Amino acid sequence: MSQSLLRRKKFDEGAGEDPDRYIVGLYTRYLQGLFNFMPSGHFHWEPDREHTEIIITAEAPLDLSVVEKAPAITVVLGPTQWAGIGIDNMLSYDPLTGERIRTDLCTGFFAVYCVAGNDVVARRLGQAVANHTRVHQRLLESAGGFFQIARPACTIAPPAPPGQLVNGDAKGLTMVQVSVPYSYQWAWKTTPNRQSPQDRSLAMILQEERAVDYPYSSPQQLQTVQLAISTRPMVVRRWRGSRLTTSPVGEAISPFQLLDLRSFPSEEP
Repeated sequence: MSQSLLRRKKFDEGAGEDPDRYIVGLYTRYLQGLFNFMPSGHFHWEPDREHTEIIITAEAPLDLSVVEKAPAITVVLGPTQWAGIGIDNMLSYDPLTGERIRTDLCTGFFAVYCVAGNDVVARRLGQAVANHTRVHQRLLESAGGFFQIARPACTIAPPAPPGQLVNGDAKGLTMVQVSVPYSYQWAWKTTPNRQSPQDRSLAMILQEERAVDYPYSSPQQLQTVQLAISTRPMVVRRWRGSRLTTSPVGEAISPFQLLDLRSFPSEEP
């Protein structure tokens, strides 16, 4: 008899495993805080939906019974793309442990949907989102936040029916979409704790049906290095126009190749 396996562990909400989820939550919390400072009677937000004047969430689609009671703002993540900054995105490398810290810049935009009973209210909410995001750019771009946001400025679309954004018959509701461009920097660390870097290959995933069954070798630390220096004379060949010349290494070809420090004046008094 087959049995369904359900995930019961809560998803990570930090910037580690899922930076997109973290960044959506950050901007949603900002909007909640913004409207929490609004005076009563002017779209004041409260965590308790029984006492709030506006619903602010990151859920989609919205429940019709919710948006019928109060205007709503929901944040939806739009397309994202990594910029590919730096060479191999390398930030630092430790040759002793093989640990690499890499970083990249993710760019995208939020689709912030403002839903209300008429176009005037929906447009007013859209303007509040766009304008106050630019007003508080420095706050949102501080440590732990965005690399940049609302640069270039937000775009406010004309009022339109909410369509599939609201479950059920959304007749009488109007939606205004605000597009908020942003970018954030993310870094990740890799350490070859199962296999030495010089021994890593595609056989680790192709040789065995289960990758954990591959015969991994523990990483070994370099202890000593032996250097060998040859004392045999070497000859260097150089092209000078159309003529090939040869000279032993160490022989001066021009007066600029050998410097005698005794010929320079001393800086001592």
